Amino acid sequence: MYNTGKANSLIELRKRGFNVPPFFVLNAFDKEDKIIAGINEILPGVEYFAVRSSAKNEDSKEKSYAGQFYSALGVSKEHLFEEFTKVVDSFCGKDGLVIIQEFIPSDKAGVVFSQVDKEKIVIDSTIGLCRPVVDGFACDEYVCDKNGHIIHKNISEAKDIQLFKNNKIISEKSFIESLTGDEIGQLASIARQIQKLFGCPQDIEWCIKSNVLYILQSRPITHDFKLRKEEYFFDSANIAESYSGIVLPLTFSYAQFVYEKAYMDLLIMSGASKKKVNAHEDIFRNLLGHFYGRMYYNMNNWYKMTAFIPGYRRNKNNLEAMITSNVKEEIDISIKPSLWLKFFYPIIAGTKILFFGITSRYFKLFVRGKIRRLQKYNFNELDYKECTSLFKELSNSLLHKWYITMENDFLVMTYLGFLRKIIDEETLQKNIVFQSTATKQVSAIADLSKKIQKKSDLWDAIKRGDADEFKRLILKNIEIEKALNKYLLEFGYRFANELKLESIGIEEDITKLFNVLKIYENYKYTDYKTKNISLSLPLYKRFLFFLTLREFKKHASKREEFRLLRSNAFGIIRHIFRRMGRLLADQEIIVDADDIFYLTLEEILNENTSNRESFKKNIGERKQQYSLYEKMSTPVHFSTKDGLTPEIIARESITHNNFVFGKPASSGIIRGKVKIFKDFSMPDKIDFDILVASHTDPGWTTIIALAKGLIIEHGGVLSHASIIARELKIPTVIGAANATDKLKDGQVVEIDGSTGVVKIIS
Repeated sequence: MYNTGKANSLIELRKRGFNVPPFFVLNAFDKEDKIIAGINEILPGVEYFAVRSSAKNEDSKEKSYAGQFYSALGVSKEHLFEEFTKVVDSFCGKDGLVIIQEFIPSDKAGVVFSQVDKEKIVIDSTIGLCRPVVDGFACDEYVCDKNGHIIHKNISEAKDIQLFKNNKIISEKSFIESLTGDEIGQLASIARQIQKLFGCPQDIEWCIKSNVLYILQSRPITHDFKLRKEEYFFDSANIAESYSGIVLPLTFSYAQFVYEKAYMDLLIMSGASKKKVNAHEDIFRNLLGHFYGRMYYNMNNWYKMTAFIPGYRRNKNNLEAMITSNVKEEIDISIKPSLWLKFFYPIIAGTKILFFGITSRYFKLFVRGKIRRLQKYNFNELDYKECTSLFKELSNSLLHKWYITMENDFLVMTYLGFLRKIIDEETLQKNIVFQSTATKQVSAIADLSKKIQKKSDLWDAIKRGDADEFKRLILKNIEIEKALNKYLLEFGYRFANELKLESIGIEEDITKLFNVLKIYENYKYTDYKTKNISLSLPLYKRFLFFLTLREFKKHASKREEFRLLRSNAFGIIRHIFRRMGRLLADQEIIVDADDIFYLTLEEILNENTSNRESFKKNIGERKQQYSLYEKMSTPVHFSTKDGLTPEIIARESITHNNFVFGKPASSGIIRGKVKIFKDFSMPDKIDFDILVASHTDPGWTTIIALAKGLIIEHGGVLSHASIIARELKIPTVIGAANATDKLKDGQVVEIDGSTGVVKIIS
């Protein structure tokens, strides 16, 4: 037996039947003829080799010199002795051996740690050869239990990989996940067996070629390997208003992409160093989390992001207020603004505020013009490459200007914070009422409904839900067609779950619009203009209040306009992806066009077409996962250590006797029957008074306007439900946790929108 750990372990592994590529071992003083003899005897017919070090005590239980000695992969016969010499030279006089092993040009490779924190197995993997993993480059990490069941995984979206092609090692980028569930299970099983063989936790290098698993080396873990202990905080907060419930991979990865680019631009345009922002790109790339198919804010990274500019404490408080955060935590912040920025930031911010009217007006004109042109576009004429090019062009032209909407959000929250210092919350809510795009949409749909009702044949087609007949008849009614097109041009992309790319819009299914038109058949609307409430304040405070209130309303109104622009922009992106889905289905790369929503943005934009071979398999596995996610009830917010996913916990009742408690959003008292909306649906008739929902988004506008009261589980003072409720004078309670579980259809309750109390009457 050799006196070095690596050689001994490989011999023992082969003896016990593990699939180790054949090898032989040389002494440091051996000559070239010994290498040739070893090849002829043990590795006949092998063309390329791995040359590895096996120095004395290199991989012992007490100490590891992993990575300190030279090794080479893909070595041809004529260069073997040269590489052997380099390994010997790297020993620097230490005793050691050299392993000559058959080189496996692997499809995927990595290391597995057989025991971490007593119960966990950790697998680091990549596409191609193992060296990038060993050298510390970005890779995929899987944390599993001892049976190989995934506890958590972190998939690197862009991996620097090495492949063996045309008899040489080349570097490329990979955008695909490296391991399947079966491969993870196989690695976990092998890791347990090898640990049992050697009697201690092992760091095992492995590779897979043509679905065959090879063990390349195994060494003891020489230190107490621990996963990172930083506690991470995740909160659904107001992101659940835009992305409620289950969110498919394409939507999540696109949202992640949008947040990353827009917030990096925001900070750079606010004076932060571009070099510094780019150096912390991982913060912006991971502003969002995705657990059990649901989206969350990664609050640690949001807090870190606010530290790039001066006034961290103020920025943090404004952030928590802006997103209606359930999490208010303190974390370690190492990022600091430069002294230059601390001095000039007030000047930069003041200049932005001074010219924001011009900036925002230009932004709206530019985005509207771009969207209007694309709404007339025939996406069915695009091929796959043209779709990819159009997506990238839109990302460059629109997304890099989107930071303007975030600057507007900052102003809204700044003015709101100042107003809260002057008056109490109830008086504030009575005053922060402004006309928004929501009531414009209500008026527009009511007008459209009345116009179509005058054409009995069209109205009959709508009541029957006959889309083909409606489309045929409307061509004969030019005035109605113009009115319909005008509505669709402005509000056609506004519907429930409008930011989920997988959602079916009005353009794909016009009967969705029919349902709204029918329910608005007898709707009577009024002018929703409101007057400010008189205040008992000193003159100077009253002046400051109304000055600030005017600015707040101006920017809050813009915020709603920008949200409508966002809906329209997402509508265009949806067209592009749906076209790509149809093209992939036509080529039988995926089974159904809608399957594209189970892929990630990186996968569908990858120009390397070979990665599409795995699409069907990936989609199948993800569909199985998501079918389980549908049945889960997940926490609104949680914290986690070690990268673990949150526990699935039963929802707790939030009632006390006959009361449900929330937060006031729109004042007034209303008593009536409730109807629970687990998801958005347009009822055939309005047989309820009070709408109860987990979340709402701007697409719920048309049904919110028909309710006399609202009870919403999630949201804040500036959530869309709160804004439209105040505008339409609908008493509303928000933050009524688990109300959709406790309350039942047909129950009579009384809402007090001034106190946030809901009383169950019967």
